[in-house]
Amino acid sequence: MKVALFFFLIASQLQALPNSVLGALAQHDSFLNGQDVTDVILASGTWEGSLPLPGEWQADAGVASASSSYLMARPKVFGVDALLVRALHRDANLEELQITFADAGSFFGYLDRRLPEGMDRKEAIAHVQQRIDKKKADFSKFYRETSEALVSRLEGIDKRPRRAKRGRTRDLRAELNAYQHKDSGLVIQLLDAPDRLLRLSIRRKETEVNSWLDASEEKLGSSERLRALSEKVTRTERGDLVLKGVEVVPQGYRPYCGLNTLVMVARYLGLHLDEDWLAVAGKFQNTGSAAGSDMLGLYSSVAKEAKFNLNRTSNYDHETVRRSLRAGMPVIVWRRWDQARDRLHTEVSRDFARGGNAGYERPDEEALPSMKKRSPLHASVIIGYNDERKEIIFLESWDGKSPSRRMPVSEIADTADLTFSFRP
Repeated sequence: MKVALFFFLIASQLQALPNSVLGALAQHDSFLNGQDVTDVILASGTWEGSLPLPGEWQADAGVASASSSYLMARPKVFGVDALLVRALHRDANLEELQITFADAGSFFGYLDRRLPEGMDRKEAIAHVQQRIDKKKADFSKFYRETSEALVSRLEGIDKRPRRAKRGRTRDLRAELNAYQHKDSGLVIQLLDAPDRLLRLSIRRKETEVNSWLDASEEKLGSSERLRALSEKVTRTERGDLVLKGVEVVPQGYRPYCGLNTLVMVARYLGLHLDEDWLAVAGKFQNTGSAAGSDMLGLYSSVAKEAKFNLNRTSNYDHETVRRSLRAGMPVIVWRRWDQARDRLHTEVSRDFARGGNAGYERPDEEALPSMKKRSPLHASVIIGYNDERKEIIFLESWDGKSPSRRMPVSEIADTADLTFSFRP
């Protein structure tokens, strides 16, 4: 089922949102910027642990027993400029290096809807379309040239790559070219999604995987996985029931709140997924919006890939949410976002964290219907609740490492459009 879905924030909020990963990289002055690190990446010592990875690394949201970090530099790999280099470690041992060379989400960001003064509606539509077409042409050229340069270098390693796949669910299955590096015994897998995503994954041959589900999760039976999730439920002295282990995956300046919240839950459930591949799998268009994507199908596919089911409702049922959270399952809600209410959620949450007991001003009952119509649609992850205060506790994908927030149950019930509950 396809959905024309826009996750737009108001303009002032958008301008305050940097691309939290790539923006920081672009501003970081590293001695590795522009340097080719291929020899170090392929060195046996790097994979045996005797040679450390060069440069400064920033921790990222991990998966199961694996930790993740990204390099605070923009080096070259195989002679081609890298956009992002990520490392996956398990028990302090390097398990995978992931190098992204082109990503449409970062290139297009949010659609710039600012217009010259004096345009009528027809002129405005044509102007925006011209802007989109120009960016598409620029990215297509960049992608083609980058892909050709990278493939040329890889063919120097292995002229006859084999085909490989990763992912069980049809919509999430990635088709890959696997190049064997004979000197090191490493396998270099190329993910080439034309005009969307160009990425390499490097592993030792014996650790190759064909599933997005973490190897440690694959070994567990259903009852063991459910028991492990239930152990993530914590209760505080002040009455909060909260799940531990749900990490924020910041969306940056991209229309990806629906994707990044899904990634946050997916990684918590043991899936090695990221928003860039989900954008490909969900058929995102290069327009700077989520319009035309298959978001609902994507959510169902992620649940299947994690070997769970998904309940989707067009309203908010607090008892269903409470049951999910008590079982260790976070809940995603698509809701109508309002800037004034967002400020209030932040203020109350900060007060509570300081030991206070501030409450909320309830939205004007007469204003709620119009607020729901005019407010942008936004996705959040519910990770807890407080029965005494009648609140939910939630995370935002634009918030980076900031703490969770709080909102009255009555408000989420009034403003929710869709609620996604994962279950066995």
